[in-house]
Amino acid sequence: MINSSLLNNPTTHMNGSSRVEMPTIKEISANGFFAVDQKWNVIEWNNAAAQLLRVEATEIIGQNFWKKFAGLLPVEFYANYDKAFQLEEPFQFDEYWAEMGAWFQGVIYVTGNILSVSFTCSNQPANPDKKVKILRDLYLFVTEVTNDCLWEWDLQAKQLFWIDGGHKRVFGYPVINALIPQSYWESRIHPDDKERLLTRLQNILHTGTEEKWEDDYRLRKIDGSYAFVHDCGHIFYNDQQVAISMIGATQDITARKNSEQQLLASEQKLSLIAKQTINAVIITDADQHITWVNDAFTSITGYEAEEVMGKIPGHFLQGEATDPAAVAYMNEKIKSKQPFDCKLINYTKTGHKYWVHIEGQALLNGQGNAEQFFSIQADVTEMMELEDKLKDERIIRHREITSAVISAQETERAEIGRELHDNLNQLLAVAKLYIQMAKKSASKRDIYLDRSCGLITNVIDEVRRISKMLVVPGMHEIGLIDNIQNLVNDLSDVHPVDFSFHYDPSLSETLGKKLQLTIFRIVQEQLSNILKHAKAKHATIDLVMKDNLLDLLITDDGVGAVANVKSLGVGIINIRSRAALYQGTADVISSPGKGYALHVTFPANYIYKD
Repeated sequence: MINSSLLNNPTTHMNGSSRVEMPTIKEISANGFFAVDQKWNVIEWNNAAAQLLRVEATEIIGQNFWKKFAGLLPVEFYANYDKAFQLEEPFQFDEYWAEMGAWFQGVIYVTGNILSVSFTCSNQPANPDKKVKILRDLYLFVTEVTNDCLWEWDLQAKQLFWIDGGHKRVFGYPVINALIPQSYWESRIHPDDKERLLTRLQNILHTGTEEKWEDDYRLRKIDGSYAFVHDCGHIFYNDQQVAISMIGATQDITARKNSEQQLLASEQKLSLIAKQTINAVIITDADQHITWVNDAFTSITGYEAEEVMGKIPGHFLQGEATDPAAVAYMNEKIKSKQPFDCKLINYTKTGHKYWVHIEGQALLNGQGNAEQFFSIQADVTEMMELEDKLKDERIIRHREITSAVISAQETERAEIGRELHDNLNQLLAVAKLYIQMAKKSASKRDIYLDRSCGLITNVIDEVRRISKMLVVPGMHEIGLIDNIQNLVNDLSDVHPVDFSFHYDPSLSETLGKKLQLTIFRIVQEQLSNILKHAKAKHATIDLVMKDNLLDLLITDDGVGAVANVKSLGVGIINIRSRAALYQGTADVISSPGKGYALHVTFPANYIYKD
């Protein structure tokens, strides 16, 4: 709690090096204020209440409110006050008091067992010129802070004046230009924030030198939910350097806090992924000195993290067999702050050579300068050795090697589908920068936060798309037929091609799981070709047993192609390689303008369960 012993001296505000006599907003508005306990005994009665109700504080404090005004107050007044004790939230009243010949407006609060009333009388005299001048001077201080939910705080009387309806607009409280007890505000603070907030505030006020107080905390709204807020106030002292009042504002920062928490959660997840991936992850500074590596880096290279911090990766990983052209390519891309993707030979700590596939890119700041470089390095030694063997072995070994390569590719695709794809890091880095910029720029905060949210949404959508494309649901779970049907349904939702799928329902029960995956990849590859090249309106997939063969026929009514030219494409070569693993064949029937048909067959003795 704020120390109640603060002196009640006239408010003297500092403006530069001069002192300015400054009446409070309460003096301008002439708000009356009084408080009663549950037995209606008056425990507080300010000067404005004495003037408005024509009863001095010495005559009523300690007396029963209703006995003092027996026969004078309208019944509606009693109804409103009695109702307030039954409610937890404040409410406004507007009643005419005939004996006074005036309308009374105000707000009634209950804090604990104390009922507080802040009110005004509509026929009070005013000095417009003086009021305008005072308001202008006061708002000079207020606009130094912000222009959201404005308030003035009488630290001695422990009362806050909520100005201009900001708290009603933002938090729902029916309060416009009215006094509220400090205890009511304290009761709105989240329990987990209350002690920290009030203790820090008290320490600041007791210094006698701080000019501004600001803090973040959670404030309860009228609907019971909590908003993250930022309070900022200008502190005023008397001649004895005792804090006597503050003018400031409360700002709802819930959206910003939620964005920060979401980004933090995303960063934590990405950090966990980077630690768990089987690929080496390296982060360097702008001069390419290592600042972070994951555990997989140590597993692949043999170097512990503390051994490589501050070093340039190429200085200790590259060696005699490393291709100079690949190194030059990477250096050029790094120099121009462009992504790079290449394979080269590196050396472990013990001198063992291994092939590595490196994908990396620069992380840029708002000015387009590279602050860090991020790279993912996969050990592809086995794959490169298999490729070398493929060049020398006979055709009889071709199927075994192709099977191993494709198996490695499937494993790699599944891993990549579960991990962070490298191009997403740039989006997240930019999103983080936007949020950091939003913290520094109040005028552009919403623009930066909207952009960061858009980038994070793109990351989520891209991860979902890549994962769905690369990670096929286990054939043991839903089978080949359901996987193809799901693929067709997904494509139909987003593409204009009309797909139809005809099949033998028993195939999922009889086909080997590896063959099912091979067939699914063939279907996936061909449907992708149709969407990219065919310009078709209709396409069909037929999968049946026919003449002791498993028969797969995929047709479309698109633009077609010259069969012998089309057969040289990477897609059909990949399909034929997959079919050959099971002694199958893949043929193309097509001509320009007459559609396209892919016919794949597998002998019956190669298609049953593994």
